[in-house]
Amino acid sequence: MNEKKIIQIAANTDCFGLKRNMPLKVKVKNKVCGDEIEIETNKELTELRFETQSCIFTQASAAILANNINLIRKYDVNEILKIMKQKLEGQRIELPFKNKELDFLLLKEHKPRKECIALPFNAVIKAIS
Repeated sequence: MNEKKIIQIAANTDCFGLKRNMPLKVKVKNKVCGDEIEIETNKELTELRFETQSCIFTQASAAILANNINLIRKYDVNEILKIMKQKLEGQRIELPFKNKELDFLLLKEHKPRKECIALPFNAVIKAIS
């Protein structure tokens, strides 16, 4: 596992920190490990901000999601999450968009952390539901 790469991804903090000025807000907890993420977004899903009390995998996943929300929002977030879980299981399936950081995070060797990686996406699903 390349911890340095995961730390580099998580270190992108452009969208870290809530501004408390967006209409959709949610706080979600990972029942497996206790990680927590709080997100806020607008109704159009054109901007997303987050704060976490979590492991590096959740932070990296949240950074990828927030920094690519304009690309990801063009697709069904539930379908993206399903594909992500399949990739973590080792299935040869591709996301409908290219993102090297997300592809790295979805390597089969990161399967034990799949709930952590999925947490930010689950939070978005809950916020827009």
